[in-house]
Amino acid sequence: MEAEEISLNKLALPLVEELIEKPERYGIMVEVARCGAHVLDLGVKAPGSLDTGLKMIETCLGGLGVASLTWVEVGGPGVAAAYRSGGRASMPTRMGSVRLPAVSVWTHEPALATLGAQMAGWKLELGGHVVLGSGPARALAKKPKKVFRALGHEERSDVAILAIEADELPDDDFLTQVAGKCGVKPENLYVLVASLRSTAGMVQVVGRAVEACILKLMNLGFDVRAVKVAMGFAVLPPPHPDPDVCMGRSNDALLYGSVVHLWADFSDEEASEAARKAPSSTSPAYGKPFLTIYEEAGRDFYAIDPGIFAPAQVVVTSLRSGRSYKAGQLNDTLISRAFGLTG
Repeated sequence: MEAEEISLNKLALPLVEELIEKPERYGIMVEVARCGAHVLDLGVKAPGSLDTGLKMIETCLGGLGVASLTWVEVGGPGVAAAYRSGGRASMPTRMGSVRLPAVSVWTHEPALATLGAQMAGWKLELGGHVVLGSGPARALAKKPKKVFRALGHEERSDVAILAIEADELPDDDFLTQVAGKCGVKPENLYVLVASLRSTAGMVQVVGRAVEACILKLMNLGFDVRAVKVAMGFAVLPPPHPDPDVCMGRSNDALLYGSVVHLWADFSDEEASEAARKAPSSTSPAYGKPFLTIYEEAGRDFYAIDPGIFAPAQVVVTSLRSGRSYKAGQLNDTLISRAFGLTG
């Protein structure tokens, strides 16, 4: 299927409709604003759930990816991932020091699903604070434009679906502004909201390992449209009442506790170079807890070396030769420290 034939918003709509139809099942609340827009509280006032976070990931991927829960081994002789089997996550066969839950994501349209939809690339203002918009609504607003020029994607939809990480629900002014920029009627706008401190919010953040890898490769000048399949996982941090700790743990999970495997129409040279340059360990900021990196940057995300926002380990398979190239590794020490693991 050609990218231009795909409507990310229309593909994601059934996922949103399922949430709306089963609010008790997902632990969410659904409100219709005065302007007619639908606001889905997945983790602000509503409790949400792990499953809600998975649905949020799949919605943010524009219906082009699958998210599930799995387990990984941390601190042992290696890392063994368990893969979903028959609808359930099977346990690793190798014993390790500790087994942690993880979020696994795969997609057969990596560039479009992650950069065209999942990427938190739309700066918006809510309640005097800057929030970043994710999801397929970005494709209608073309935020940021350079990404959609690179993808060559023209989104056509009379429905817009946006996701934001926030501690408050959007008001009518916010909703009408978003609907206008997407070129849809307010009643055809759906906004999913979760706080990072919520279960769903944390799940959807650590479900971005593939996105981080694809974005870094694009910024390095690789043709990410040549990546045909992408799979990845990141360890799922335990909850914490302090929002700064939640932010630190979610980033540590991605930078030090994630693995991404790409199948790409690359030559061996390209595949080797992509694997070598993609991991977070290529950044001079690597090796410190993210909260330390954040404080040293004056609590300014944009002052942090962007190269750090990448998976811990990357494997790239050349579809031309069948050879695979690996670089980076999980950092068990930093993950254990960040997650407060003792004993």
